[in-house]
Amino acid sequence: MEKREFVERILKRMTLEQKIGQCIVVGMSGTVITNDLREAITRYHCSGIRLSGFTRIFRYFSDEKAKGEEPKDAGYRPSMEKIAKGGLPPYYTPEQYAAMLNELRMLASKRSPAIPLHMIIDQEGDTSKDLSRGGIVQFPSNMGLAASRDPELTYRVARAIGKQIRASGINMIHSPVVDVNINPANPEIGRRAFSDNKEVVAEHALAMVRGFKEERVIAAAKHFPGRGDSAVDAHHACPVLEASAERIRDVELYPYRKLIEGGIDAIMIAHTLYPTLDDKISTVSKRIVTDLLRRELGFEGLITTDSMTMGALIDRYGVGEACARALQAGADTILMKAENRWRGEMFYTVEKWVREGRITEDELDEKVRRILSIKYDYGLFDDFGFVDAEDAAKPYREREIVELSRVAARKATILVKDELGAIPLDRKKKTLLINQLNTIKSPNDIYDHPALFSQLMESEWRELQTYEVDFGFNEDDERGVLEYVEKGDYELIICTSFYDRSKKPHRFVKELIKRGYPVLLITNTPYCIKETGGLIPEAKSILLSMNLTPEGLRTMKEVLFGRIEPEGSWPLENYNPFGL
Repeated sequence: MEKREFVERILKRMTLEQKIGQCIVVGMSGTVITNDLREAITRYHCSGIRLSGFTRIFRYFSDEKAKGEEPKDAGYRPSMEKIAKGGLPPYYTPEQYAAMLNELRMLASKRSPAIPLHMIIDQEGDTSKDLSRGGIVQFPSNMGLAASRDPELTYRVARAIGKQIRASGINMIHSPVVDVNINPANPEIGRRAFSDNKEVVAEHALAMVRGFKEERVIAAAKHFPGRGDSAVDAHHACPVLEASAERIRDVELYPYRKLIEGGIDAIMIAHTLYPTLDDKISTVSKRIVTDLLRRELGFEGLITTDSMTMGALIDRYGVGEACARALQAGADTILMKAENRWRGEMFYTVEKWVREGRITEDELDEKVRRILSIKYDYGLFDDFGFVDAEDAAKPYREREIVELSRVAARKATILVKDELGAIPLDRKKKTLLINQLNTIKSPNDIYDHPALFSQLMESEWRELQTYEVDFGFNEDDERGVLEYVEKGDYELIICTSFYDRSKKPHRFVKELIKRGYPVLLITNTPYCIKETGGLIPEAKSILLSMNLTPEGLRTMKEVLFGRIEPEGSWPLENYNPFGL
């Protein structure tokens, strides 16, 4: 049966509630199936699940600030909630995690009509790793890949990522990031982008999408129409991009035009205000979602929102209304990562808008056709996405994938400068390593744990003194480090200055440099973030590795001891304070 007939047959059997459900992707934190998730599949008929296996519960950015209250109508029935504490979830092996995802598929297969779930993650590289347990092979950030100046490497990395996640039954990825990061002060995108050059971004994004497609993983490019010129993190507030419409069409939209020509299947909308395009936030703007993306650029694929629990949007509208407005503007699926009462509010509000005609049933049917079609195209109706759970970790051990991670790590590493002559390290010098505990999405297993860099360095150098600090700003660490260094008379201080948008940068690294201590700085971003984090230009010796992964850390160690040469090239065109 050909696709159109297949899709129409299913569509005719669906109730209004089931159609709305296909427009909803819900979040699942941790590794254990909870009752609220079962409800999302069986009562709300959700289309897919966005996985956050690294934490017991996803802490929402604006829970306490969400505008409005729950509906008080007689027909409103609230959803179940996951009222849980934070912390690490139970450790599952890759095989156990894949088996758990199969259980969720089994629940979906019992729906009538039986429509498969699509399982989604972020796996951008560096600190973005929704799947990290059991020794999965990880790769550099997009900017780290672009430092290779080799789109073919990006293609091969995408295939390696795709092959590994597919083995667990994950069939969609919210990548690539195609923002053109032209604002060096951008706290959210930064190294998640390939470059500040639109052609470089487009070239690597096309290569990445090609790799994902070949591994049967649906790619969703983000964040349309572009968030590279922002100085605000949309997870907490609404960025405003004041650029002219001409500049946006020339720069921000350039990669999207190339990807649409290349057959990209899905695009994610940003939560951002573009005053020269519309006075509404892009997620709820028909001018941006429908007129610009659908009609002007001619995109016929799936349009998804970013997480609807981000502060940029719900602080203005509340959750239910924001979700309904996004569908009305032209989005096909809404990403509802919150595991609380907002699911019920969202579903109720969307259904109300459809019954009142603010979202027509014809519009709803078109959305569902796109969703069913993409699932058909990627074979989900053939096997429902079930996998052999016992094979989940097999790709992690493939020689080609492991070797590729080593090549990519070297290509993502740059010796920015070494005025101290610190590299290779001189073991005769009294040296202190001040190292951040990398707790960002850490599985805390033998392959990838917070103190891995400390372990790697100490295993090589028995006389090395280590002082570990939290990943982000901590008053005790700030005070303790400075007091400790003052007493130590160290000839060299190795400081990691890694950055992730979820943590406020330390201040002590810049203070040590200011006081004249011999600091060898190691960072994962080419930008100085919020004046004290990331790459601090005043440091006399700087090693840049855009790859805060186990292989990236091993490569840093090998470079420090002089056993390998870093092979990366400066990845930016318009921001190059060192003339590299």
